[in-house]
Amino acid sequence: MDKAELKATIFDIEPYRNEDGPGMRTMVFFKGCPLRCLWCSNPFGLSRDPQLIVNVNKCAGCRKCAEVCEASVNCFKEDGLHVDFKNCALCGKCTLVCIPDARRISGREYTVSEVFEEVQKNELFHRRNSGGITLSGGEVLYQSEFASELLRLCKTHFIHTTIETSGFAKWEAYESVAKYCDLVFNDLKIFDTDRHKKYTGVGNQQILQNIQNLCAFAEKHRKPKVIIRRLVIDGVTTDEDVIAGAKFINDLPTHPEINLLPFHNFGETKYAMAGKEYPFEDKKLLLARDSLMQHVRDLVVEYAPNCVVSLGGGNINA
Repeated sequence: MDKAELKATIFDIEPYRNEDGPGMRTMVFFKGCPLRCLWCSNPFGLSRDPQLIVNVNKCAGCRKCAEVCEASVNCFKEDGLHVDFKNCALCGKCTLVCIPDARRISGREYTVSEVFEEVQKNELFHRRNSGGITLSGGEVLYQSEFASELLRLCKTHFIHTTIETSGFAKWEAYESVAKYCDLVFNDLKIFDTDRHKKYTGVGNQQILQNIQNLCAFAEKHRKPKVIIRRLVIDGVTTDEDVIAGAKFINDLPTHPEINLLPFHNFGETKYAMAGKEYPFEDKKLLLARDSLMQHVRDLVVEYAPNCVVSLGGGNINA
């Protein structure tokens, strides 16, 4: 089989992004993730299957969606539109008649060549701004064969390559992707494995081992640059976990950069659009200048003296 015809389920391709890697970037969002982080900001990426997305706030009340739906998924009551997401057959008819464009099917299959064609449309911007492509999700390693071939193609065209990953995958799959990366963001959400499982649904032993493997790989091959991302959440992040994680990262080969990300709830509205409840509604939005962020940064600087420490997803150099 021609690898250019490999397929993966993608739920979005966004050009002109200036975060999650250096310069201006094209972001490719893979659908499907083995983790269930309570704070996930991209619920469209959790299931690998396509799904109906509805922005009720944009609904004009024309009722055309109800008229064309054979499964009676859409109904109108006194308080407005109600959508029975579980019984949606994903026929897409409602998306074609929605005048205000309030609904769509999230996720479709792309071939490697189709995604690469989208990336090439922005190649001039990548070159002028020292940018490139970033694969995110969902979990990019969930569809590693596709990701590996896409990044290989990008490297043949001298396009800077980055992935964002939880690191929850077999090392063989991870290595097949990492070898075509200039930069890897690997999350270390929580260092304690029991608390990691409580908040994400999985333990972190495989993640920790893969981080060690990745840094050893980077030391041997002098690439990719590795950045370990740690999310800071008020009421979840503890000093003990920050210190233990910092000590672990400090002793890794290549002494990877530690990128501290303040918790945000910008994905909250996406849960309603997917017919789901947002589990972290009561959590406080953090800013890089907040005292908790500065406190965590001070701890990391103290216990990971070999590593560069940065705040926020922007201004990343590679």
